[in-house]
Amino acid sequence: ATYRAITATFAAGHVVVMAHQTGIKASPKLKETFGELSGAAVRLLKVVIENEELEPRDTITPTGSWEDDFDKSVLRLLDDDKPCYILYRLDSMHGESYEWLLLAFTPEASSVKDRMVYAATRSTLKMEFGGGRVKEELFGIQKTDINLDAYKAHLAAADGPAPLTAAELEKLTIAEADKQARTEIGTQTRQSHLHGVSFPIQPDALDQLERLKKKEVMYVQLSIDINNEKVLLESHKQEIKLADLPGLVPDDHPRYHLFLYKHTYEGDYLEQIVFIYSCPGYKSSVKERMLYSSCKAAVVGIAENDLQMEIVKKIEIGDGSELTADFILDEVHPKLIVHKPQFMRPPPPSGRRRSKSPKPVGDNGGQ
Repeated sequence: ATYRAITATFAAGHVVVMAHQTGIKASPKLKETFGELSGAAVRLLKVVIENEELEPRDTITPTGSWEDDFDKSVLRLLDDDKPCYILYRLDSMHGESYEWLLLAFTPEASSVKDRMVYAATRSTLKMEFGGGRVKEELFGIQKTDINLDAYKAHLAAADGPAPLTAAELEKLTIAEADKQARTEIGTQTRQSHLHGVSFPIQPDALDQLERLKKKEVMYVQLSIDINNEKVLLESHKQEIKLADLPGLVPDDHPRYHLFLYKHTYEGDYLEQIVFIYSCPGYKSSVKERMLYSSCKAAVVGIAENDLQMEIVKKIEIGDGSELTADFILDEVHPKLIVHKPQFMRPPPPSGRRRSKSPKPVGDNGGQ
């Protein structure tokens, strides 16, 4: 019943996932446990979904600072094939209450159904616990994604902007939870697209697209498994020179390419993501060309809408040799025509006379 309750609706050509329709709530026992977390006696609470309710599991008491306790408390409670939530208490205070981290762990070895349900229920857990008490959220599919080093890297990446108010922070965490649920569920459940065909993108491809968005890799190539109707990760490159890009374009099959274009323009250094659709014309089958063309909008939609990736330019090419430095620069930064010359009427040919209208003929025949 829970699985069926996760629904997707179509609006304006995009899939909108209803992330709050699971009906899963905190059990009475969990609500009672929440009431016991106001003090400093508990460092960590593990929460799982069981019998369509959020249930408390392990609790751990502090033995040192929050940093000292982090890895030895969190990591030993994570199962390789079962999702869970971890509420981890920091030593910092917000008003009269301690601040908490919400860690969401959905390992790849767990079932698709479990990952979907946990993603869709995360915001419910946070609201039941009290969204204002949650300082940060961290999501992971591997244990290294939510260890102490990962959390410190998250803080370092977020360092710089002005501090958020409590209300802004709560709004941001809810938005991030919704986005994560939409990413994990939407890409698993969508089967069609109002403006074309959409095949599910495989998890390893989504991982590399996420890394591209974070600028951890420079290049991702996607292909379509026509027989199994899936979008696959064909290849990815952590570093790549622009001159090597043409060599990665197949001459017998279409492909989708996403490239982190590092360049300088008008004195500014820029790192911008470009989407390239390559289709080698009649060297590929008609079915391939039709499917790649139909799926293109859905793939771009997942990158831009679900993963929140900013794509500055979408390019279509027939051959890799087109991807020269000048071509990409002109596509990303098209030249502006400042002055358009006015059209000048050419002079009439020499010796040409204007035709004169014939004189009217009188009633007497001009006599």
